[in-house]
Amino acid sequence: MSDSPKKVAKNSKAKPGNSRKMGESIAEVGMADAERDILAELDKALSEHISLLLGWSRRLTLPAGKTGPAPLHDHSDDHDCDFGAWYALNRHNRLIDQPAMHALAATHEQLHASARRLLEGHEIDGDVDEAEFEMLSLRAESFFAQLRRLERAFRTARSDVDPLTGTYNRQTMLGDLGTERERAVRTDTPTAIALVDLDHFKAVNDTHGHQAGDLVLQSVAGILQSHVRPFDKVYRYGGEEFLICLPNADMKQCARVLERLRRVIEASPVTLNDGTILPVTASIGAAPMTKTRTIEQIIEKADQALYAAKEGGRNKVRVWRNPDGEKDTGKPDKSKSRD
Repeated sequence: MSDSPKKVAKNSKAKPGNSRKMGESIAEVGMADAERDILAELDKALSEHISLLLGWSRRLTLPAGKTGPAPLHDHSDDHDCDFGAWYALNRHNRLIDQPAMHALAATHEQLHASARRLLEGHEIDGDVDEAEFEMLSLRAESFFAQLRRLERAFRTARSDVDPLTGTYNRQTMLGDLGTERERAVRTDTPTAIALVDLDHFKAVNDTHGHQAGDLVLQSVAGILQSHVRPFDKVYRYGGEEFLICLPNADMKQCARVLERLRRVIEASPVTLNDGTILPVTASIGAAPMTKTRTIEQIIEKADQALYAAKEGGRNKVRVWRNPDGEKDTGKPDKSKSRD
């Protein structure tokens, strides 16, 4: 395996299964879009059911026999309304297959059942069952309250996520890292921070444009999120750089995880619409959390290790190993490009 930077190839052939075409979604990157779609559906459900309640109420004010057959837009069956159809179609999606969403669906079903009983009874004798009408009102209130809570939860989740890559954003990162450092110090558990920097990323943008650069970022973000351990977290640190927090990992374990990530990135070129295949590699530097250093200082040590990986030929993993109190070496020269 060559350590020298690879040239951007225009007509090379990608290995089957290792390339990703422009515009193809990947699961982790697609999650941000899925959350946006869910928010749109919840918002639409709110408007839809306000309209349905008004329609049901109007029908209940008409005399028996004067309402005619229930119009198609009445949707007194919960599967006939847009939200019911959407939920039935998507209920096994991993973002929707959760207790809060299932509870909303159950309340939604009960709401429509109350409306159906009221409307059917009214069609027969013109009366409105007061107890059932009260139940309809209570279920409507519960449905709207649950909708709002879910909307807030998804909006909060989206505010923590980088919209391009689907990773956590930098604002979320600092709070999370502070919590992890406190836990690591309290429990005396090894924890590491790693910086992942894409090699020659500026050349990709300059040669192929920012759309190609965005696709490379999305591809690498998907790889990182799908190949870290379940309890690791990936953040967009800035530009073409990602930060990974690895709890319960000493530096030997950390190096193994990061080397696996490096290999997968290297084996996953990105294919553009014009057939151009972009080889992608990353340099990675890591440092341990310690009780004597702040988060900013620990990130600086990971940055030193990353600089060593770049200086060593790129497409490498380097770990900062200096113990506390020992003079630092290999400090990055900020005047030099690390691309």
